[in-house]
Amino acid sequence: MTITLKIDNVDTEKQLQQFIKEQKEITLDVLKSFLDSFQKKEKLQYKKKDIRKHLSVITSDNNEPRDESIELYSHVEDSGQYIHDLRRKRNI
Repeated sequence: MTITLKIDNVDTEKQLQQFIKEQKEITLDVLKSFLDSFQKKEKLQYKKKDIRKHLSVITSDNNEPRDESIELYSHVEDSGQYIHDLRRKRNI
């Protein structure tokens, strides 16, 4: 018996190839359960928390001793350009 599948999704095709390599024997039931596993993906259900109830204010005392090895980024005027320049330096 020969079964021909047309799979447009590259990720699904790779998963099927990996699945077939791991199986010793492929039956129609095994193939059907593999294909059905994609339909069973359900949306993640979670409760959204109210931001106002879980809000906390961080305060700092300027009199606290500071670790001099930590650089403060107060000299940065344009954060987007600063990050862009850091990435460019890293990739060179």
